[in-house]
Amino acid sequence: MYTHTALATAVALALGSWSSLAAADTQAGQAQSSDAQADGPATGDYLPKVTVTAQKREETAQEIPSAISVLSGDKVRDDALQSANEITRYIPNASAGTTEAHGRPRWWIRGLGTGDQGANTVSPVGIYVDDVYIANISATAFPLFDLERVEVLRGPQGTLWGKNTTGGAINFISRKPTFDPSGYFKIGAGNYNDRVVEGAASDALVDDRLAARVSFHHEARDGYNENIADNDDRGGLEDDAVRLQFLANINDNLQANLNLHARSYHDTAGYSTVSYGLQPNGNNQFGYHIDPKQGKVNFNSKYESDVDQAGTSLNLDWQLGDLTLTSITAFEHFTRDGFSDGDNTPQELQRSYSYADSRQWSQEIRLASAKADRLSWVVGFHYFNEDLHSTGVNAALANPYITPYYNNLSYDQRTESYALFGSSTFHFTDAFSVTAGLRWTRETKDIDLSRLQNSGAANFTGSDWWKTSSVGSALAVNAVQDERNTWSDWTYDLTPEYRLSDNARVYFRYAYGFRSGGYNTGATNQATVATVDPEFLTAYELGLKSEWFDGRLNANAAVFYYDYKDIQLNIVSAVDNQTVSRLANGAKGEVYGGEFEIEAIPVQNLHLTASLGLLHTEFTDYTSGSNDYSGNKFVRAPSVSAVIGADYRIPLAVGGALVLGTDWDTRSRQYFFSNDQSASMRTGGYTLGNARVTYELPGDATHVTLYANNVTDKEYRSHTLPGGYQTAGVMYGDPRTFGVSVTTDF
Repeated sequence: MYTHTALATAVALALGSWSSLAAADTQAGQAQSSDAQADGPATGDYLPKVTVTAQKREETAQEIPSAISVLSGDKVRDDALQSANEITRYIPNASAGTTEAHGRPRWWIRGLGTGDQGANTVSPVGIYVDDVYIANISATAFPLFDLERVEVLRGPQGTLWGKNTTGGAINFISRKPTFDPSGYFKIGAGNYNDRVVEGAASDALVDDRLAARVSFHHEARDGYNENIADNDDRGGLEDDAVRLQFLANINDNLQANLNLHARSYHDTAGYSTVSYGLQPNGNNQFGYHIDPKQGKVNFNSKYESDVDQAGTSLNLDWQLGDLTLTSITAFEHFTRDGFSDGDNTPQELQRSYSYADSRQWSQEIRLASAKADRLSWVVGFHYFNEDLHSTGVNAALANPYITPYYNNLSYDQRTESYALFGSSTFHFTDAFSVTAGLRWTRETKDIDLSRLQNSGAANFTGSDWWKTSSVGSALAVNAVQDERNTWSDWTYDLTPEYRLSDNARVYFRYAYGFRSGGYNTGATNQATVATVDPEFLTAYELGLKSEWFDGRLNANAAVFYYDYKDIQLNIVSAVDNQTVSRLANGAKGEVYGGEFEIEAIPVQNLHLTASLGLLHTEFTDYTSGSNDYSGNKFVRAPSVSAVIGADYRIPLAVGGALVLGTDWDTRSRQYFFSNDQSASMRTGGYTLGNARVTYELPGDATHVTLYANNVTDKEYRSHTLPGGYQTAGVMYGDPRTFGVSVTTDF
């Protein structure tokens, strides 16, 4: 196990040795490394160059004057990362929370994010799949399979990535079709009856003209939790997804890629909550008592969710001499049905139901100059349209403790957004360049909201209790909103960069971003109906990127300061014995910190990574009603986050190799809510370790891996909720899991 101090010391020692490393480099060695890195394996003699498209054109990650982390598709596959939010465990100052096993992720980068569960809430961290922006946060949980890489961009990305990306952007990039036969097949099994089958196949349909790639993913497992109310396992899931792509060389200058994908997901209380009383003796209002414990839940009503998702995108790249014209047209349809036991006890107190249906389509057009020019630039246009319908019901059925009630909040929201953007880089000298970007965004949102509640005794009939037709009393409207608002603003960035040597560069980045306004869909009465204004962020970042020891070591560092205003906050509390989440804004805050990342091959076949994130967050002005929360910390913003990992490849005399790997991720204390930061609404610091042993068969085509995640079986909280009737609820992180997988490449 690695402590915060040990990790910080290791990184500091590595950073402190940069000056001595510089003396060891020679110009001849650098030239040799530059040629070799293009194709080299990470466990060979040198680190490979990683090509990314973070600035909407191909370049290496080390050349980009911005804080960016990249996970390769092989890393995702070999480490068995099954859900999208798992990638943040490798990224400093980044985290993701989820209220389902593989669904409804919430993203945070450098303390910026949102925990709001409303289907209409957009995240300050923009999530993209193959360069397509996904607005519905729940739809960003598409499983990870057959990926080329994942790019994580920290800090405001409001110029090229645009829409609402005050916190940063994450882009999941699929492997594209090839004109030569290629693919893989993977099968795995683990405890909790976990089973995974996935694969991909690619080949030419018409030589040099048309290629196709089909990939699929299936995972199923039993639950991590035992429901002691009925002695049944809860938390089981089944996740199926498929992707079909066609790559066409229409002529020598025009290439098209058509992407078709779909997903079907089902879970039974994937992250069900352990409810416990807040009275001094541990009881709730009705004398019910249970000690919160990982692996144990106790509820009596239906607890499950179903997700269906399908989409398509068409990417056209047209080479016009030295210019490249890119068009991306995309459509995405997402639906979710969810049921839960609102009180999380075997007592019949509350039940909840939610439904969301979103349909979005977008169009982006970009024109880019040649990267090698002294002045290079990208200009473009982006259009986005979403139609969203959502229904949320919470109700108390007939029981001896409380009077039955019924609440139904439904709304339709349409979002339409336009943006013009551009970014250019001018090289004043071989050593000094300046990049400047500018974007204008105009976004309009219409909402038609209605909240119904029973006006008499709510006597429910039938199993479809959530339907208005099942309520045995008249319904009255207690909140309505029919509103249309338009917000527009400029976002921009300015980044001077100076090349200290052939292997080291420094940059300073100034960026201004905004997240457009919206509506509070957690209204409980007419007084809580609200329109939320845009939020604004001014960011300053100073960074260093460097490569040493002839391509054996990459060492990067960044320090930053954020001035955050009109922050959109998710305020969660128990109102009338119901957990209520509402959206509000107006607070101010500041963020500062740093990230330090090292990747090295000190000796042949030994690959080391280490990263350290330091973060200070504080609300400098935050009042809600008569309450003053100034001084509180941001949500899911640990002051220390660190990751250290190692892979060692041992060639075998009989052929093949043995690869030993491990990674350890540590996080300090985190708060789950901006308003309530009491001891019951936070998690203490924790460290999670993973280990794996891989046998590479001769020929390096087939790999057999034994793995264990959370090897110490650390018990930690992944989320906590305030509840009614003097209760609170705890969701625990995954326990220790282990298994075996076999992967064959062809």
